Amino acid sequence: MLVSALVTPFRKDGEGPALDRFARLVGFALDHGCDQVLVAGPMGEGDALDDGEWESLLQEAVSAARPHQILAAPGNGRLPQIVARARLALQLGVRDLLVADAPGHGASSMALRERWHGALARALPEARLWPLAAPGQSGAELLPDDLARLHDEHANVVGVVDASGRLARLARVRALCGADFTILCGDDLMLRDALVDPAIRADGGCVAACNLAPGAVRRLLDEARGGKPARARELHEALLPLLGLGVVTVEETLLVHGEALAVPQRARGAVPVKAALALLGLGSCVSRAPLGPLGPNGEARVRAALVAAHRAHPELLAPMAEYFELDLARRLAPAGAPVRGAELAGSGR
Repeated sequence: MLVSALVTPFRKDGEGPALDRFARLVGFALDHGCDQVLVAGPMGEGDALDDGEWESLLQEAVSAARPHQILAAPGNGRLPQIVARARLALQLGVRDLLVADAPGHGASSMALRERWHGALARALPEARLWPLAAPGQSGAELLPDDLARLHDEHANVVGVVDASGRLARLARVRALCGADFTILCGDDLMLRDALVDPAIRADGGCVAACNLAPGAVRRLLDEARGGKPARARELHEALLPLLGLGVVTVEETLLVHGEALAVPQRARGAVPVKAALALLGLGSCVSRAPLGPLGPNGEARVRAALVAAHRAHPELLAPMAEYFELDLARRLAPAGAPVRGAELAGSGR
């Protein structure tokens, strides 16, 4: 199962989602091997959308795809707001819902199970719920033990999207939740290992790189799940520059009291992926506050990743170029000298 962790393109003024571009990204992902698209997830800046924007984005997705091809994230607000959004999704025929751990409260794993995920499972019995394990983002963690108990108590908790970045956690989820529980790896760089590790055997992934090269990621998944680890490794290595765009760390120059300082700047999630799309010619890279644009070295790092992927394996971005009628030779022409601290393939995670 392959899910594209879609970005949400905004209009240049930032006042609302660019729905036409969003619909084309949905179509591109589904036409090139993805089983589902994630709408308004962390990569889609879902928490920055008001209720009207969230509804319009979901309705656009339903217009561009079938309801079973959509995994919707109802956000991280109060439980009544999440339930209201979830019920709207259900009215539109969307049953798969991604539920993140409640951020900013420091809730224990037991409290998350009983008063958060469990409460949503009871309120939404007709939904298919997917807890999102991303402790680095939420500051909280539903542990595998409590996840297993949640699954035992609520049949509508059908799987997990695990973006913890810890293979040991994934292995424990598999051991406790069983073979019928769906594990989707939410860490791009860890995808191949999660698929081929015999203690995990992930069922697929929720992948940010599918915004750029869904067909190649699909082939990676199929080779790994088909018992061809060597071929999966080759595809993984070819995709590394794109898989590494989930986190970009470079040094940017900052003037402090008249002194030029080299300060590490770390951008993650939607920001570098949107920068990549913009560099390729797919609209602006506007993000909602507190997210902001990359600095010049960050943008150079993203460009270097695109150039490295395209030069070594032009077949990776060729489907995108054809689908969106892009001139990659022009878009990826040389743009200056190498950048300090701008290493390729996922450095600085």
